[in-house]
Amino acid sequence: MKWEIFILILLIIPQTLLVNNHSTLGEPLPLSPVNTSNTQITLYDEQLFLALDSYPVSTNITTYVKVVAQTGQSGFGPAYLLNAITNADWWYQVGVAYNWPFSNLTYEPGFSMIYMVWNSNGSPAIGPKLVSFNGSVNNGDIIKLEIYIHNGQITLCAYDTITSAKASVTLTAEGSEIVTNLNLVHGYITGLMTEWYHIRPYYGGETGVIYRLTNFAGEVTMGVNEFANTSSGIQTIFYYTTVYSLSNNYTFYNLTYAGAFEVTNGYYYITGNLYPIFLNYKILGGTFSVPLNATYTCLNFKKVTKMPSLIFANPGSNLTVPTLVYNGLSRIFLINQTPIKIDRTGNLTLYYQLQYYVSVNINVNASINGIFTTLTSGWYNGSTNISISPYTYYQNQSRIAIISVYPESQFTLKSPINLTITYVLQYYIYISSIVPVFGSINGTNSTVYTGWYNVGTVIKIYNITFYLSNETRVMITNVLPSSLIIVNKAYVIYVKELVQYFISVISPVRIYALINGTNESLTSNWYNANTLIYIENITIYGPNNSYRYLIVSILPSQNITVNKPLIIQITAVKQFPVTVISNVPVYALVNGSNESLSQHSWINAGTKIIIENITHYINNTARLIIISVLPSSNITINQAINITIYTLPQYYLNVTTNYPAYVYFNGKNITLSSGWYNKGTKIELYKIWYVNNVERQYLVNVYINGISTNNISIYMNYPIFLKLIYIIQYYISLSSPIPIKAIVNTTLVTFEAGWYNKGTSIVILNNTYYESSNIRYVILSVTPMNFTVNNSITIIVKVIKEYLVTINTPIQIIIYNKSVNTSEIWVPANEEIQIPKYINISSNERIFYNTSTYLINVTEPVKITVTPIKEYLVTINGVSQWIPSGTVITLTQTLPIYEQGRWEGTYNISNGGIITVNEPITETFIKGVNGPFVGGIILLIALILIVIILLILRRSRPKF
Repeated sequence: MKWEIFILILLIIPQTLLVNNHSTLGEPLPLSPVNTSNTQITLYDEQLFLALDSYPVSTNITTYVKVVAQTGQSGFGPAYLLNAITNADWWYQVGVAYNWPFSNLTYEPGFSMIYMVWNSNGSPAIGPKLVSFNGSVNNGDIIKLEIYIHNGQITLCAYDTITSAKASVTLTAEGSEIVTNLNLVHGYITGLMTEWYHIRPYYGGETGVIYRLTNFAGEVTMGVNEFANTSSGIQTIFYYTTVYSLSNNYTFYNLTYAGAFEVTNGYYYITGNLYPIFLNYKILGGTFSVPLNATYTCLNFKKVTKMPSLIFANPGSNLTVPTLVYNGLSRIFLINQTPIKIDRTGNLTLYYQLQYYVSVNINVNASINGIFTTLTSGWYNGSTNISISPYTYYQNQSRIAIISVYPESQFTLKSPINLTITYVLQYYIYISSIVPVFGSINGTNSTVYTGWYNVGTVIKIYNITFYLSNETRVMITNVLPSSLIIVNKAYVIYVKELVQYFISVISPVRIYALINGTNESLTSNWYNANTLIYIENITIYGPNNSYRYLIVSILPSQNITVNKPLIIQITAVKQFPVTVISNVPVYALVNGSNESLSQHSWINAGTKIIIENITHYINNTARLIIISVLPSSNITINQAINITIYTLPQYYLNVTTNYPAYVYFNGKNITLSSGWYNKGTKIELYKIWYVNNVERQYLVNVYINGISTNNISIYMNYPIFLKLIYIIQYYISLSSPIPIKAIVNTTLVTFEAGWYNKGTSIVILNNTYYESSNIRYVILSVTPMNFTVNNSITIIVKVIKEYLVTINTPIQIIIYNKSVNTSEIWVPANEEIQIPKYINISSNERIFYNTSTYLINVTEPVKITVTPIKEYLVTINGVSQWIPSGTVITLTQTLPIYEQGRWEGTYNISNGGIITVNEPITETFIKGVNGPFVGGIILLIALILIVIILLILRRSRPKF
């Protein structure tokens, strides 16, 4: 027993003692056994149950049960129970018990309500208790059982819908709603149960009990069990369940186990010997309005129902239905075989054939559903296709020709019909004559032919002699029975003629013949028609019978009845004796004709004999084949000859294989098939056969005549039944530059290309492969990644190779057009990374990355050394320039001697002053006039002007 079922049984067997509730009768036995010493002997508790695993319940559940007064040998009766589990995992049971037993082995007679409550530990909390109805409850009454929760209380109720008798009890509710998701956790169920105690192990044979639910489709669990309540504890005799998914109310599902029977369709639940059957009938050939009743046995009572209907019938009982029903000129008859035994549950459809009465004023030939027969008045199946033939023939060579049919001659039978046929009687007149016969028909000259003539027709034959040719002449000698006929019956008119033909005889030897019984020499001459000529065939033998001559051809025949001009051609042939030595029958083409060769025979000289290679079968598994014919299988007879046949035994090899079997046979590879093989033939089976370079078969089992063997060499020394079992393997190719991991049939492996069984499950893992600490491969895609081997597949693994790029200090780098701040990064092979030369902190402050190169094509692991230098924007007289931090600058501006200036801005210094760059700097040179210098120049100019003026004045002074 599986451990789950063992735990389930432990849960269903509560381990606490019953609450002592003794009376003079003892205590009622519990609903489901518990350990108790109150019983005097071992009792066996049997349960049939239906757990409603997905029933739509909330605060109430209801069922209707048709109670049956039944007892076992002990006098104990069953309990018909409704069960409910609350969301607090408490179990409530209520039902109707009949002759329910007490612990002292007496019982409460008649019907009582019974209930019991179990707590969430699987132990009895209340009961079992019997409650009397407030009225009578009778065998066959329908009892409504109900459990409902309201305002913190739970009511257990039983109500007789026939007598209105009622019993109920209201308790404090443990839980607020009824559930199904706790089914069978403690052995509890929300559903239905029939329970019965016996004094000895026994199961089966219960009278059928019908429970009825509201319409339900979903999952249910049906089960049967038996427990023994012994002094040493509860013993499980058996426990069996099965789960069904109900989809409609027209399908019944049943459980049969240990003699028990139960069945449900989601609306009805039946325990015991009662079969639910959907009884229906169909009319073939049309519609029939008369209602049909069926009689059956239910709980040993005869019942009548109108079809179609659902019935509940005793197993093995007979179903009685009408076998022939009339409705005027319509009727139906039962096609099903009778009697009809009730031997299963489910659907039972009775088929009736509809027939209509056809009345016809004369029997006529007709096609009835394509079969040519005689149409007479009688019953015919509805929808029968009837087509009346234009003629109806009788045994006295007469017929009637149909003139008209009312209402129609071709129809499909959809109702009774009365056919009126108008016809004319005709007789067959046969003209026995070798030449055309001339005469008159009803006074009109005409050729008189063989054929059908209306009754009363007058036929007259003329006596005329005919000359057909120079070799044939004919004369009418008599007409029988008369040359004048009035048609009132079938006639054969014999026209007697005397015909003569000229016979020409051509023969190399003298020919004798019996001519009309007289032996004469046959010569060319005129002979009466029907003269009998039998040409004698005389054979001539050579010395020692080594050859003979015989007439082999008499043309047109050896026995001639003269009925036309003839040329009799005689041909003689030479023959030789032929002896055949063979242990099998020998067949040959003798001059192209298939014949059986006798052991001794005479054969014409020049005859061509081709011995046919026909196999002789000893039985269906052994035969002899012809392997050699001496002197040859193709012989032309020109002397006496002996033909010897040599044979070889063969045995039949019956091959059964799930795939084509390829073997090495007679020096080459073939596909092994069932067939005949020479005795001693060796067949080498291939353990592995390559269908192609990507598919192969692997031989796993060999059975010879039902016995398993490891031998792959087969010797045909007896008939063999060979069974071969192969598995298909496909080559799974791997296109991957790196090793990959995979789960093959739940096993983790390093995947390799190779042969894998059909149906193998393969899941490729997406793992990164590290070639070294600074080189790795990343899987981009695996195609396919997850598959079941059903054909050859190439697994294509696309990867990207990456190198580790390290930088001595975290910096901003650019890759894939994105900026990344890092000191370590994996970069795809041949991918470019860019180190920016500058990183702007602000508009006038930046970092200058000083390194050997700024654009790197990564083709190997790379270590980069970068020196970050902070720079500030220095603007001198409007000219900006980035200067490294700490740089010393001398501000000098060259001026004419007459100008002077100073620097103003971030620092105010004189021209030629020194500043250190530790921040952004803006300096502008401010120029001005050099006052002392300009004053000195002006003074000098003034002095020069004065000197010039003085000189001029001096020159212009008058001389004395």
